[in-house]
Amino acid sequence: MKNKRNLIVAVNVVLMAAILVFISVYTANGSRKTYENQLNGFVSITVAMEKVTENYLSGEQGICDVWARHINTAGMTIEEAADFIRRSHVLDGVSAHVVYVDGEYPVGISTRSRVDREDDYAVSYKNIDIIPKTLYEPGTRINITRAYTNPVNGLQSIAFCDRLTLKDPDGGADRDAVLLRIIPVSDLQEKWVFPMERYGSAQLSMIDSEGSYIIRGSSFKNFDFFEFYNSYNPVSESQREALKAEVRGNTDVLSMKDSHGEPSLVAHTPILITDGWILLNYVPQALLKSEGADWLLLGTVFAGLALLFVADLIFMMYFNKRLKLSAEAAETANRAKTDFLSTMSHDIRTPMNAIVGLTAIAEKGTKEPETAEYLKKIRLAGGHLLTLINDILDISKIESGKLTLNPVAFSIVETASNLVNISQPTVKAKNLDFDFRINSMDKENLYADQLRLNQIFINLLSNAIKYTDPGGRVWVDMKEEKSEKPGCVRLVYTVSDNGSGMSEEFQKRMFEPFSRQTDSRISNIQGTGLGLAITKRMIDLMEGTIECRSRLGVGTVFCVTLDLPEAKKQLEDMNLDGVEALLADDDPALLDTARDTLISLGASVETASSGAEAVEMIRRRHESGGDYGVAIVDLKMPDMNGVETVRIIRRDLGVNVPVLLISAYDWSDIERDAKDAGVNGFVSKPLFRSTLYEKISSVLELNNGPVAGTEDNSDLEGMRVLVAEDNDINWEIISELLMMYGIKSERADNGKKCLDMIASAPLPLWDLVFMDVQMPVMNGLDAARAIRALEDPERNAVPIIAMTADAFSENVAACLEAGMNGHIAKPVDIKLVIKEIRGIKERRNKK
Repeated sequence: MKNKRNLIVAVNVVLMAAILVFISVYTANGSRKTYENQLNGFVSITVAMEKVTENYLSGEQGICDVWARHINTAGMTIEEAADFIRRSHVLDGVSAHVVYVDGEYPVGISTRSRVDREDDYAVSYKNIDIIPKTLYEPGTRINITRAYTNPVNGLQSIAFCDRLTLKDPDGGADRDAVLLRIIPVSDLQEKWVFPMERYGSAQLSMIDSEGSYIIRGSSFKNFDFFEFYNSYNPVSESQREALKAEVRGNTDVLSMKDSHGEPSLVAHTPILITDGWILLNYVPQALLKSEGADWLLLGTVFAGLALLFVADLIFMMYFNKRLKLSAEAAETANRAKTDFLSTMSHDIRTPMNAIVGLTAIAEKGTKEPETAEYLKKIRLAGGHLLTLINDILDISKIESGKLTLNPVAFSIVETASNLVNISQPTVKAKNLDFDFRINSMDKENLYADQLRLNQIFINLLSNAIKYTDPGGRVWVDMKEEKSEKPGCVRLVYTVSDNGSGMSEEFQKRMFEPFSRQTDSRISNIQGTGLGLAITKRMIDLMEGTIECRSRLGVGTVFCVTLDLPEAKKQLEDMNLDGVEALLADDDPALLDTARDTLISLGASVETASSGAEAVEMIRRRHESGGDYGVAIVDLKMPDMNGVETVRIIRRDLGVNVPVLLISAYDWSDIERDAKDAGVNGFVSKPLFRSTLYEKISSVLELNNGPVAGTEDNSDLEGMRVLVAEDNDINWEIISELLMMYGIKSERADNGKKCLDMIASAPLPLWDLVFMDVQMPVMNGLDAARAIRALEDPERNAVPIIAMTADAFSENVAACLEAGMNGHIAKPVDIKLVIKEIRGIKERRNKK
């Protein structure tokens, strides 16, 4: 505790020191910030003056436009146009030239006579190229020349321009001309008044795009701004070109030395209504001065923090003592809670195993419909009770911060298949329109905590099914996207339904534990209100996101996005080159994705949106003498379902094209009708690449073989299994369940006996060992370690699967670390048991 106190004191001292450093830095930066503010103000004034300049130029151009419109409308000759303008002059110093531009060079008449000859109004632009190549229509844009020397009076001037069409005095065709309204630059300077009181020595200048001065301030030298800059701030040719581009195109400020070598600033901004003119604003840098830092404010802040520091020292020991006592109490309570949950998990799951197992055995053996119905209700109630137990244990682990991930390599195909299998009974009972679609799933083997991923997917899907009324619709979309994380794929899982939906108020708290929407329509639906809370915590733990869109009475959409690493082992190359397939489904999205998948495998694909259309396409192909290689037909279609479609193909058309039936529903319900109709195989949705490849390859090789998808476990008969289990009821259940599949089992009632039997039994050994964890004499973990330590390679390599009521993720990890090959949680699901047995058998056959 003393060390912690000293650490806190040290932290506070460091904090005070940091404040002092901050004050020093703040004071040092005060002048800089003030300078930056003044600099920004200087640039703003320059931009404002650019607007003033634009307004002035627009006004002068407007006068020119008025003259031009009147001359063009009245149809004047050049003399009449000049006379009209002379009578319109209102300012001294302003003149105008009307010049023909359809000759070798512009010539015409000035409204004012030459300085040396009062009766001479002729003007020539033979050697002066200042008329813009493109003149815009009056009132649309400024037409202005660069600064030039007026050929009539020799004054430096600029001219506003407009196009004219003049009558020929001799009666010929109309002639093209240009009107030039000419203003001396000196007059322009005198008329501008710049608001520069804040910057007493600031000077405005104006240059054209090449740097030539139109208006030059007294501090600027040379005849070209860029030459002036280079004279006192030498730069390379490339730097000079970069400077030109910067000044021409942007509003900014540049630092330079003036002709006296003093630092100065030049703000520049383009005059947008001209062809490349730039406004320059010059000021000595010394004028932009700092106003200093606010020492009173800084002193007050420092004093306040010092008082807080003193108060912290006074009360620190008191609060630390209280915190220590609270932490000890919380740690003790948390430890007791964890121990209790772990014990409760095992103790509850053990009798649950008996309830679920004996119910399964009784269901298998009964022939009485009424008894079978009672047993079914017991099984469903037991499943619901187990879900409640799992939810409570999971949320407790999450709240204690002890929920961890145990990533393994797994197949997303297997995960999706499990989702479909688990949901089928409820989907069937509620007669839901159910579909499962995938898109662009190239990477089928991923690396993640499969148990938690399954839990996320199942929670969302089961909620959708649960809160959708009978006859409603539930659909799942799963797709793969490119991930920003190297070595990962982005898995997007979307569950949609047209069920009861959620209110906006409930959506704000739907991820809180034990939250359930209060609605009379769903009051009879069972649940703990923990599913979404657990799902959200697990997604956060996986660094993913979950989004929800829902409207009360309309439905709900949940979208989960996870970046998951690719497994090292991916699918081998699969090829269906030369296979011509017909794909029939009324779901356009599934048609598109399945077609793309088949094409990626090398097959050529045609599609039909109904059973009737598929029949007609098969008939036409058959009559033309070229049947499809395979037809893939959806089971659920509105006009004619898949079985009816196949029956017509076989009975009416007499076509023997291999047909695969696809569906997200239970195959067993339609197996007999499908066989009778002539179906060759069955493919469960979702349609992964590997699934389609495997089924199509199989049916093309064995057209007359058994219907794919039929459950056939005859190959498991005769297998031998050793079960390490100390509980008599559990042993009775697992042995009876295995016996139903023709699998022989023997028992070891503790871990030591299991080890001795493995070490001394004659070869060949058992095909598989199911190992309980909590057993007397020697527990399952120690027994597994001891078996792996045996010298005989055949004995120490015997497959071991944990079969235990310890179902937390850390329990699974502990079993794998002890050398076991897998984990099955009690209560035992015989389907998972058979799956593990088959997996062990297949791996052994590959060797």
